[in-house]
Amino acid sequence: MLTPEEATTDLTNAFLFQNAPNPFSQSTEIKYFVLENVNNAVLYIFDMQGTTKKQITLAERGITASVFINGNDLQSGMYMYSLTCDNQIVDTKKMILTK
Repeated sequence: MLTPEEATTDLTNAFLFQNAPNPFSQSTEIKYFVLENVNNAVLYIFDMQGTTKKQITLAERGITASVFINGNDLQSGMYMYSLTCDNQIVDTKKMILTK
């Protein structure tokens, strides 16, 4: 798994990092790297049945961009989150919400 520092040495790709903390109960941070020339970057959060629970348009570009997920917005359980850049899936990871 790449660290944010390692990812910034290759500025030709977008990266999605594991949320922290994971598992979480209150809130969690998802870091990502999106190139400046990407027109449309979106983070999707799905439940394990594949239903979209949240869709977050990512305005921030470049190094150490991140979003916070509030645990009160979702029910306890396992979720998948995917980063898309210009309608292409970059990566998908899992997170666990406990209450």
